[in-house]
Amino acid sequence: MGSTGNSTASRLVLVVGNNRIATSITTALYQSGSYEIHQIVPRRTSVHHTKGITVHESDLSSQSLRHILSTIHPDVFISTASGGDFAFQKLLIDIAIETKVLRFIPAEFGHDSLNTRLQERLPPSKERARTIEYLRQCSGQGKIEWVGLAMSCLLDHGILSGNLGFDLKWHSATLHGSGDEHFAASSTPFVGEAVFAAVQHWEEVKNQYLHTASMSTTTNTVLAALEVVTGKQWEAGRSDVEDCVREAERRVERGWPDAGMFLMERSVLYDEGLDALKPFLDHDAKDMLKLRGEDVEGLVKEVVHQHKHYGKGDCGCG
Repeated sequence: MGSTGNSTASRLVLVVGNNRIATSITTALYQSGSYEIHQIVPRRTSVHHTKGITVHESDLSSQSLRHILSTIHPDVFISTASGGDFAFQKLLIDIAIETKVLRFIPAEFGHDSLNTRLQERLPPSKERARTIEYLRQCSGQGKIEWVGLAMSCLLDHGILSGNLGFDLKWHSATLHGSGDEHFAASSTPFVGEAVFAAVQHWEEVKNQYLHTASMSTTTNTVLAALEVVTGKQWEAGRSDVEDCVREAERRVERGWPDAGMFLMERSVLYDEGLDALKPFLDHDAKDMLKLRGEDVEGLVKEVVHQHKHYGKGDCGCG
């Protein structure tokens, strides 16, 4: 665990969502040995029942969520689901307030949602920003406390999925720009460490939006690390950032929004005009959270290990 500090009164944590972010968070909390962990998952979805985590199936309606929160009354309520859906996040916040759950962590854990330039490139960020603004209003009225965690690009998942243009099977890469543009990044497990740290240091960080990326790197640095770790020379094709954005727009127009969105997210790493890195450098919250950063080669070693032995992310390798 990358954080140390005095424990707080927060002992019962409820996480809503069934995804790799939720797994990262529940794993970090469970490994600390300090928390009673509950998780809400959608009904009729496959979920790995982990020792030490109580799973509640729900249709995610207001009635179902209200019943769960009223029954277990968590000290901290963490959302990892539908971050780009303001209506759903507002529902979670309102039910938390209604049931007197005082601490909430919204479904952020990615790029800086408060960056207005980035909002134009990634529309779901606008919805996430609305959630932060609503939390600020509610906390200003003394109704709830919150912590927002921006982690920037989740580099391990981006490499494993191919969404960042790296093909682990064929040792090839598609890069945009020069490849020397710096961007902020984190690993998926680091998300869990950051949430654990925020809960541990709640009084110091409450009601703040924290920029908590574990590193700053470039795609050329990532490519070099992949060559070192795999022991192979990689073929790298290059194109302009504008080409990446145009192709993303074409995919959206053709009715492939998911395919378009991952290209839009990829373009953020190369487009220095978005100023996406600056807040992670100017307002780095790792010291506040007592977190240590990560290094690219260590992250890449873990990614290559997962791909070699399991062929996919979320493999559960430890």
